Amino acid sequence: MEYSEKFKQRFLDLTGDLDCKKSQIPEILEIDYNVYIKISEFGVIPKPVILIRIADYFNISIEYLLGRTDVNAFYKSENKVTFWERYNFLKELYNLTDYAIAQKLHISTSYTTNWKKKNYLPSIINLIELSEIFKVSIDYLLGRTDDRTPYN
Repeated sequence: MEYSEKFKQRFLDLTGDLDCKKSQIPEILEIDYNVYIKISEFGVIPKPVILIRIADYFNISIEYLLGRTDVNAFYKSENKVTFWERYNFLKELYNLTDYAIAQKLHISTSYTTNWKKKNYLPSIINLIELSEIFKVSIDYLLGRTDDRTPYN
């Protein structure tokens, strides 16, 4: 489980601007109440699918949500692209194999196979590392934006 004080503060700032009671926030964001508590009290970074849901609600990048950038401008992709499609595109662009990527991430190749076969998303740590390997933002990697430029 990953923790981030920057993420917690960014989340609290964003949800603090909502015109509602704190008890209504999980329902508005379509997240579990326990996930909301873990984020707001302890800064626990949830699974990528939850991060996507929160970022989509606020129309912000995951990089901004995580506190990895202060740039809050976000341009959502016009074309729906899956993580697996982006991953394969970038893998071919950089002429890398699943084995080479697994070696860089210190994971087994069966883990990368699960991304396709079971439609899993990598952990947030692996997404960050993949974005650095491919020199793109997490949002591009996840198909949320068509802008390849990594955030500073």
